[in-house]
Amino acid sequence: MQIIGTSTSPFTRKVRVVALEKDIPHEFVTSSPMIDSAEVQAANPLGKVPVLVRDDGSRLVDSPLIAAWLDSLNDTPRLLPREGHAREVVRQLEAIADGVLDAAVLVRMEMLRPEHLRSAEWISWQEGKVHRGLAHLDKVARAQRFLVGEAMTLADVALACGLAWLEFRFAERDWRAHYPAAARLAAGLLARPSFGATPMT
Repeated sequence: MQIIGTSTSPFTRKVRVVALEKDIPHEFVTSSPMIDSAEVQAANPLGKVPVLVRDDGSRLVDSPLIAAWLDSLNDTPRLLPREGHAREVVRQLEAIADGVLDAAVLVRMEMLRPEHLRSAEWISWQEGKVHRGLAHLDKVARAQRFLVGEAMTLADVALACGLAWLEFRFAERDWRAHYPAAARLAAGLLARPSFGATPMT
């Protein structure tokens, strides 16, 4: 099994963390959609990472789908409840954490454009999504150690990967001070070996 992606992609990191937490053997193949676009496009018609290549050659794209599939392979630990309300809540919070990242990535891409081509209105719109999403996750995190239940789930992994990426790309902003509950939750996860083995570089 292979996971294709980059060490700077928070979505790639999310699926790598899941694979490591569940002790699923895999090979990490570094390939950038920006530099090695032909290779990534051959694996994923959308030209995005991560991509999971299964042993039979079939592929999965999109980090929520990959993470859920990896979680289905064994029960130790269970990162996505099998059914019911808890599963729905985890998937929704994971979607919000991923949505924060989607918006933040768009801000970064806009900031990489020549200054005279940047849209302040576009940046502000995306930053609004980032802050509303983080405020929601921070509020949920205030009441408990994890976002859902008494153990780590995909929602927690997505939040931790997201906050780490925001600090990696926008280090000048004091994210932890603005969202202390989310930061506390993320700090506990970032100390785990699975996160230590997948640094953003």
